[in-house]
Amino acid sequence: MKRAALSISLALTVASPAFATEAPAPSTVKANQKEDTGDSARIICRTVDVIGSRLSTKKVCATAAEWAGMKAEQRQGTEKMQQHRWTNGG
Repeated sequence: MKRAALSISLALTVASPAFATEAPAPSTVKANQKEDTGDSARIICRTVDVIGSRLSTKKVCATAAEWAGMKAEQRQGTEKMQQHRWTNGG
């Protein structure tokens, strides 16, 4: 269930024109990487799985503030999908 919600939110984020010039949103983050919310200008690099490939990974670097913004946008997209899933007749 969590994987489906993450996939849906990722699809919404990738389709968003606001992220057209930014790095792609991560599909999954490795469990050994911890998020630090202390310094928002600090660069954080994460290894993410490439969508459509089982083996390929990609290193994505962004500031802590950018990671927080991506996470908030993904959460917002997921909540929107969950609220409107019964209104579309499907």
